[in-house]
Amino acid sequence: MKQRLPLVLFICASVMSFTLPSHAQSPDQDLAAARAAVTQTPSGEPTGSTADDPDMAAMVKKVKIITRSKTATQLPENTPIALDLGLVDVPGADSKLTEGVTAKAYARYVKVDQQKVGQLVLSGVEKDGRAEALNSDDFVAQFALENDPKLDPAAPITIEGDQSELISALKRLAVAGDEETTSKKDVEEAGVGASDGAVASNAASNPDASRYSTPSALELDDTPETSTRITAEGCKMRIDLDQLEAIQQTRMATTTDGETSYGTCEDGDERYKINKSYSACSYNEDLEARTATASFIYYYTDGSGNRVEHGACQPDPETRFDIVEDRDACRVTLDYEAGNVITNAKLVYSNQNGRKIEVRDCSPSEEIAPAPMTATAEGCDIRDDFDAGVSYQRHKYVYELGGVSYSTACTDSGTEFAHETVYKTDGGDYVCTPLINSKDKSVTLQSRVRILVNGLEQFRTACTPDTTSMEVMATSEGCEDPAYWTHSMSAGQSYGSERYYYFYDDKQEFITDCQKSDQVYTHQIEITGWQPHDDQLFAYALSTVYIDGTPQGRYNIKTSEVLPGTAQTPYTYDGETTASTNEITYEDCTKYQGQNRVKNYTRPDGTKYSLVVGEADPVSLGDVCSVQITWGPDYHDQWENSVYSNPVNKCGSYSFDWQGDERTEHYTDYYHCSWTLSNGTKTIVRDDGEIVGTPETKACRSDPKQFIRREPHNPPFVRGISWYGGWSYPALTAVAKNNCALTWGWQ
Repeated sequence: MKQRLPLVLFICASVMSFTLPSHAQSPDQDLAAARAAVTQTPSGEPTGSTADDPDMAAMVKKVKIITRSKTATQLPENTPIALDLGLVDVPGADSKLTEGVTAKAYARYVKVDQQKVGQLVLSGVEKDGRAEALNSDDFVAQFALENDPKLDPAAPITIEGDQSELISALKRLAVAGDEETTSKKDVEEAGVGASDGAVASNAASNPDASRYSTPSALELDDTPETSTRITAEGCKMRIDLDQLEAIQQTRMATTTDGETSYGTCEDGDERYKINKSYSACSYNEDLEARTATASFIYYYTDGSGNRVEHGACQPDPETRFDIVEDRDACRVTLDYEAGNVITNAKLVYSNQNGRKIEVRDCSPSEEIAPAPMTATAEGCDIRDDFDAGVSYQRHKYVYELGGVSYSTACTDSGTEFAHETVYKTDGGDYVCTPLINSKDKSVTLQSRVRILVNGLEQFRTACTPDTTSMEVMATSEGCEDPAYWTHSMSAGQSYGSERYYYFYDDKQEFITDCQKSDQVYTHQIEITGWQPHDDQLFAYALSTVYIDGTPQGRYNIKTSEVLPGTAQTPYTYDGETTASTNEITYEDCTKYQGQNRVKNYTRPDGTKYSLVVGEADPVSLGDVCSVQITWGPDYHDQWENSVYSNPVNKCGSYSFDWQGDERTEHYTDYYHCSWTLSNGTKTIVRDDGEIVGTPETKACRSDPKQFIRREPHNPPFVRGISWYGGWSYPALTAVAKNNCALTWGWQ
């Protein structure tokens, strides 16, 4: 039977415990760390010469060993991987020694000043399942790499190594092959451990010896060494949308004498729930059908917490929303030429989250017909221009929407009325009572300014004494306060105030009270602020109406008010952008921050306003999960081979030669062994403390502690575990647990 040395397995486990620097040191420093990591040997195992032995180091002859990688291999950064090399040229070695030999190595690359440097150490040689370990301190290579850190099978790799150690290992491989053939022949002819039937002298001290006599010859199993394992290598993930599961397929891998064959991929035990993600897809908006349909993409989270998407975005007919008009968000349009009012509306819908999404900006409503508007002079005062001798008709437009009446501001309609100063009516009556001065026996007539509106007379002034018939004069004295003047907001005018008097005996005699004069003050308007209406994207000006030139200077008639008929001043559109929100969502390990689509406006006062018109695609903040590994208490397991029947290779094998009475016998036997185990649990935890997926638990087992079964100095004597005083167990170190986690892909 072909044997495999346990040392090789130990080295494989040990190499996973590389302690790498957090940043690249010099290549020599990194290489020293790598070599130190792979040269650990178990207690009691012999090792080659080391640098600690100056006498041996002086005898070492280093040569250039030419090798090639057996396959194209991508080197990882910092963490070494195992790989197989072919021996092309070993100086001083017969070509027969290297024929069929595989060199076992570990390699990686590190970065030094942005240069990728490959590092490789040789740990052993193997042929036909037999292995010989090498001291990795004595076989190293270091070489520059191009941008792609890949080993090409066509490119030679030169390793500087100990010539004598390598040749000795190659010779031992060759001798072991010959001895295995001889051993099988001897077993067939004489049986393992054949003797004259006498028990060796140390049997008397063995507590198990009294129970049995010389064992019969053992039948060694010479069938090929075969191992099987379940693997996902080469198998795809099967997506089952009926069950909404992603199923990792696996297959059986059977290895016989180093050759591996694979079975058919079938559904395995690892299954991941498939979910729908709406955040990564947009809505399908159909303006003709007036519907908005949400879209989604299938995804699942694998065992490492990675989000994996399947397929493309597709509509979800169960999440369809109606697109409707939103008239409250738009201003009306006044069409003076057509004489109607147009109602405008946005097209919007409410999405899955209840947020209003805008599809189309303000446009004429398709549901509300234009409303008629009419011009009317009602509520508008006539505007007077006494200097020009003319008055002007003013009017406004009125309309009704939704049962509410609205009107515009008063403006000149274009109709004019000429002024006429009259003392009497057309019927001959005085328009004002004459003023009679009983002291000097005089009479003063009074007049008014008249206009005809639709055939009806309107007086524009109060009674004014005729100053030509007597010394009657007008004065504003005592009438200076504008608070008592006449102010017409619709006409945009204010009228001064005056009263009339004459002198009698040098004394001022007033003949009228303060009354409206023909002194007109035009209203001045000053915008002092704005009344915003963000819901409809306009603002009303806040106006102060005042007059200048009064006896008291400036006088405010209205202060910071919205005047009747004030026009709506629209906001200035600055474009559409996105804005982050405080909304945080998760899809398993992927974290998202919400975003809104916003239209940006500038108000008339220069301030900014952002109108949310819908949701934008959320921003992925990446994978926010971390792997937490916890370990349970240690527990033990063991395997004891029978002392009477054929042993089973569960703990590894060992070989030795024994000098019998007539010839040297070669033996191969199997150990008893014990292990220490601990259950590791991997939990994927999100940054908000939530556990993603189901925690996974696996058992980590130490390297076996081996107990020799057949006594090398007395092969007929077989040791039971009681010979060792019962079971003892190896330590399961933190390094070993870390190696388990690496092997399981948890780190």
